[in-house]
Amino acid sequence: MLVLWLLLVVVGGGAMLWSTIKTQVVDGDMWREKAKAREFTERIEPARRGTIFSSDGKVLATTVPVCDLCLDLGRWPKKDSKGAPVVKNGVVEMESCITNDSAFLANLVHVCKILHEQFPHKSVAYYHDRILNEYKKQRPVRCLYVEHRVPYSQWSAIRNMKGWERCVVTKTADGSVTSYVRAHIYGNLGENTIGLHFKTPKQEGYTGLEGYYDTVLRGQDGIYKCRRLTRGIWLPEEEVEEYIPDLDSTLMQRRVDGKSIISTLDTRYQDIAESALRKSMNQYGGQRGCAILMEVSTGYVLACSSLTRDTSGRLSENLWSNVAVSDHYEPGSTFKTVAMTAMLNDKKIALDTTKRVRAGGKKRFSSTSGEINDGHGYATDTTNLAGVLAKSSNVGMCELAWEYYRTRREDLKKGIQSIFPFGKMHPDVEVLETNTGIVNLNSDRDFLNLSYGYSATVTPLQLITFYNGIANGGRMMKPLFCREVLDGRRRSEIKPVVLNEHICSEETAKQMREMLVGVVENGTGNNIYNTIYGIGGKTGTTQGIVDKSIKNSSFVGFFPADNPRYTCLVLVERTSIAGRQAAAPVFKQIADCVVAFDSELGSVRLQDSGRVVHPVIAKGNENQLTKAYQLLGLPFSVIDTLQPPTGWAVFDNEQDCYKHYAMPRGIVPNCYGMTIRDAMKLLREMGLKVRFTGQGKVVNQNPKARTQIVKGSTVMLELKP
Repeated sequence: MLVLWLLLVVVGGGAMLWSTIKTQVVDGDMWREKAKAREFTERIEPARRGTIFSSDGKVLATTVPVCDLCLDLGRWPKKDSKGAPVVKNGVVEMESCITNDSAFLANLVHVCKILHEQFPHKSVAYYHDRILNEYKKQRPVRCLYVEHRVPYSQWSAIRNMKGWERCVVTKTADGSVTSYVRAHIYGNLGENTIGLHFKTPKQEGYTGLEGYYDTVLRGQDGIYKCRRLTRGIWLPEEEVEEYIPDLDSTLMQRRVDGKSIISTLDTRYQDIAESALRKSMNQYGGQRGCAILMEVSTGYVLACSSLTRDTSGRLSENLWSNVAVSDHYEPGSTFKTVAMTAMLNDKKIALDTTKRVRAGGKKRFSSTSGEINDGHGYATDTTNLAGVLAKSSNVGMCELAWEYYRTRREDLKKGIQSIFPFGKMHPDVEVLETNTGIVNLNSDRDFLNLSYGYSATVTPLQLITFYNGIANGGRMMKPLFCREVLDGRRRSEIKPVVLNEHICSEETAKQMREMLVGVVENGTGNNIYNTIYGIGGKTGTTQGIVDKSIKNSSFVGFFPADNPRYTCLVLVERTSIAGRQAAAPVFKQIADCVVAFDSELGSVRLQDSGRVVHPVIAKGNENQLTKAYQLLGLPFSVIDTLQPPTGWAVFDNEQDCYKHYAMPRGIVPNCYGMTIRDAMKLLREMGLKVRFTGQGKVVNQNPKARTQIVKGSTVMLELKP
């Protein structure tokens, strides 16, 4: 038995000795590495993503801090010597509590209102009940998650409220409650063009400007080697080395924040483009639509709105598809300008060439093409090229194509392809859906359809790029969405790029511009004709193959007519209304806005039947009116001075001048004709609240003017352009 015990001791001791030798010598390096890995780790400090600015200096997208709102509602009951809770008057006495009960409860409703304003889909009552129910528990949780991603300013305001200072958690078991998210300052304004984050099983990234300039915006993350101290506390190794100099030093990657960019988008133009497009689509229907505004000389895109109707009928910017950049559609009559330019380049036709503009009573062009029905029913049978374009005659375009290109169809196709950017233009916005345009000439019908825009597919961006080239004297510019890259104080300009130096001669471009002006003055676009600055452009309407009541309606053109500075395109897809009704008025609203904001155009005194026309605001703040007229280079004065002056002026139509406006006392003032800014200032000075709908100037108010003022009541204002 003794021998057995001795043998057991020897074997056990040998095993322990071998285990010790194996651990320290044989596997020593491995275990030391594991120990070091537990003591040291590499931690990443994310770089701050660069900001995207608008061309007018506004912040479009930036990285902002957000916080998870967590509450520590810890409270402990008093206990007697036996460990039972102490009850007094039927209530358990509390030994200690993190919150100051009276102050905490007094500010509870205010906190809930702050949260409701930030997250409107959750009511004040929801937050109130959730927090109060947990607070009343005998043992409430030590970390109650109230809301995720609360903006830092609101989170900080809640934390600094009396009674809430100690209960708002600043660090959880998972780490800090603060994180950083990408925020669009103007909501969904131009959201698709600015860019959105997406994640699919196969890929993750950004769309729009965020995606194309991702390598510029994202910067470089910092990498730090940290050493564990205790209880999850990590200290950067460089700080440890100050006290333990013999530690091996590891090279760390410094954090480099991303660069910022200045986009070409102008928030003023983007707002009016999106508002006008949305209004038209709500009025006339349409599943998808876009509005693009481009600067003629540079190709800079000043506004780009893409709206898509979801299953609930709501219009919004769609993450997966940018209508302006990636949607391919048959352009219809807007393509007649392309075909006619190619024909003029070929020198086979002249401006005075006359053709029929109505269909005859027989099959005209071939055994397969059938009769071409124009659908307009004009009284005249023939006209020149300008008339064909102004009347948007399908028959006239077919006559030209059949007579001059029936036996050399490839020449017409090549002529069109040489001047129109069918290939991918590689715009500096990332899109998830990309295709190339096509031209189809498989049959007589396809050949004739091409002349008026049915056998070719294009994107809105491609079409406006062509029209921009016509407005620019034949020089086609690449559409650009970014002007500059900012690296600290260094600015790197993204210069305009020429796609095609000559899509046509300057003379041909001038002839096409004159014909497009004629479309607006005497043709299908005459519903947006004006004598102030002039518009040139073309309407377009294509019908569905199966359901001919479904249309794609568009208008594309330039302004001012004499010396074009801007090109604009409006497209509404799958509507029941023609382009002159659904798209042309949107173009006009955008053009009016741009002319009003452009100081070089707005400072010119415009003539109307020999009388000088001044921009007039019916009533407004005198100081603001003075500044506005000075910016426009127009004289301004106020007569019939009241003593003391009120600071408000009203326009007298009979005397064609401004007079001081006597402020009413005790009654609601008349705000008709005022801007919303002036109307709100005037009403708030009288102790009234203001709510409004629409945009432009005040056209209606409730309660009506000269009714008795009720302090604190609300005045509803209706605005229209």
